[in-house]
Amino acid sequence: MSIGVALSNALSGLTASTKRAEVISDNVANALTPGYARRSLTVSAAVAAGEGRGVRMHEVVRAVDPRATFERRAAQSTLGREQAFAGPQSVLADAIGAADQVGSLSSRAIALEDAIARLAETPEAPSLQQGAVTAAGDLARALVSASRDVQSTRMDAETAITRMVEQANDSLARIDALNEDIATATAGGRSTAALEEARGEEIDRLAEIIPVRTARRDQGVLAIYTPGGAVLLEGRPALLEFDAKSLITADMTLASTGLNALILDGEPIAAGTGDGPLDGGALGAQFAIRDVAAPEAQAQLDAIAQDLILRFEDPAVDPTLAPGDPGLFTDEGGAFDPLDVVGLAARIEINAAVDPAQGGAAWRMRDGINAVVEGPAGLDTLSRAHLAAMREPMATPAGSGVSGSRSFMDLVDSVASLRARAAADAEAAAAFADGRYAIKAEAEASSTGVDSDREMSDLLLVEQAYAANARVLQTLDGLLRRLLDI
Repeated sequence: MSIGVALSNALSGLTASTKRAEVISDNVANALTPGYARRSLTVSAAVAAGEGRGVRMHEVVRAVDPRATFERRAAQSTLGREQAFAGPQSVLADAIGAADQVGSLSSRAIALEDAIARLAETPEAPSLQQGAVTAAGDLARALVSASRDVQSTRMDAETAITRMVEQANDSLARIDALNEDIATATAGGRSTAALEEARGEEIDRLAEIIPVRTARRDQGVLAIYTPGGAVLLEGRPALLEFDAKSLITADMTLASTGLNALILDGEPIAAGTGDGPLDGGALGAQFAIRDVAAPEAQAQLDAIAQDLILRFEDPAVDPTLAPGDPGLFTDEGGAFDPLDVVGLAARIEINAAVDPAQGGAAWRMRDGINAVVEGPAGLDTLSRAHLAAMREPMATPAGSGVSGSRSFMDLVDSVASLRARAAADAEAAAAFADGRYAIKAEAEASSTGVDSDREMSDLLLVEQAYAANARVLQTLDGLLRRLLDI
């Protein structure tokens, strides 16, 4: 081996050691950076004319574990879905409230029953007559307020869908642009590690909204699909579209064309059903809230309102009522219409005949809704009939989610229990998904992340290699000096 070849070998070794030290220092600096994957320099022995010519550097590559990354992203999508679902479920449960919660439907129902019971004991007291009117009005307003909260939850989901569709389109566009950059860099023999890092971060952001699968194509390009079979990126990014409503009412559904579907490349697709092509992430959860969970809660509120109206408009309870007359509780002043139940909880009101604020008289709580003149001061018949009507088991209305016959209080408590259980189940699912995601993220980090101890150990080896190559150069320098001195 000539001195020139020896010099070339040593210099290539020094250069490779310097580059390795640079890569290691970058790894150590990003050891705690979320999503950062370990980098390494690929090298090979340089050979010319059958002889060694030092070391040849190739490219800096990222550590990858496709299986671990896929499982972590799947867990991330599940976490996004469960977290997006849990919050609104708690809101829906709070809309009805628990019996010990101030202002809840249960507490308002208890207050009405107590007010009627006190009026039955002292029917001549104007303050107790007014107290019963106030309690009835409070219960009606609580139903209206709960219904408003439910529709507000649907509106929040509508807004979230719009935001997530924009985020998904932005991420797909950026991933497509990074694909082009990576293909160009690969063709030019340049490192793509930083570009792949940026692309991975964009895919992670997308995975929280929509579950994804990736497939590698030529030149390092990635295609993106969903487990449900939708193509999100293959040659060009897919386009998601959604036309949000500015106001959602109880009667608006996807089936009735009152609400809009998600559009993928010009075609409407199912979403929120659990088996839609984009379901499984936060986006699908928002559709499930808008189209399934919240309408279910609204139907339960409507069932409570229906049960309440029917109990008090029965002529057998209030003899002053004729069949078809509205009772103490009305549908915006009218009697119950079995063909117009949807949104009833948002329309329920007390009868103006008993409300002094609307020109009525509170004594009709004692004498009857359609009473023309005041009856005997001590008449307790109607109040006791009202009390019995609230306590009598009746067949639960469709949509309540409760079977059998129940008193009004039992119905309210049963519905509240169902909503509380749904919220608790959603919270438990979110907590489980969070724990599972943490496990999958840790597994991926163990496979592709930075181990600082290992990096420092590698740095010691690099230092030794650098010192050895420097020693070779020093020796060769001495030899050359001797030659020059001869």
